Amino acid sequence: MNFEELKQFIKQTAWGYLATTDGKIVGVRPMAGLVWKDGQLLAATFSDSDKIKQLKKVPHAEYCFCDSTGKHVRIAGQCSISTDSAEKLWLYNQLPHLAKYFPDPASPQYVIIKMTPDNIRVMSVSTMKYEQVKLK
Repeated sequence: MNFEELKQFIKQTAWGYLATTDGKIVGVRPMAGLVWKDGQLLAATFSDSDKIKQLKKVPHAEYCFCDSTGKHVRIAGQCSISTDSAEKLWLYNQLPHLAKYFPDPASPQYVIIKMTPDNIRVMSVSTMKYEQVKLK
């Protein structure tokens, strides 16, 4: 799978799962509306969410996207939290459904999780082996 196929797979599955930890407790939650920008995976969330609290303690996470056949993509990497107004507006414009959760893109409750992947793997059920995927 190349990077373009990876993006299509994520788009088709629509929902992925984000795993984070604070070093003791692990949290896994469904996430949608992720966008790639400059080699980073961006997702909107609430500033007071458990995932943000965990990422502030351990800034590494993993997304998993899986289809109905069991084929899945795992994307792991370092994360940062952005409150940059221009970045928030850019993502807000990319994902119109965010208006349902954040009526104002300047809201302090709206932040961005920015993941810089350091490990992207895909597994199909037929091979049961991971294949590395390279960004571009």
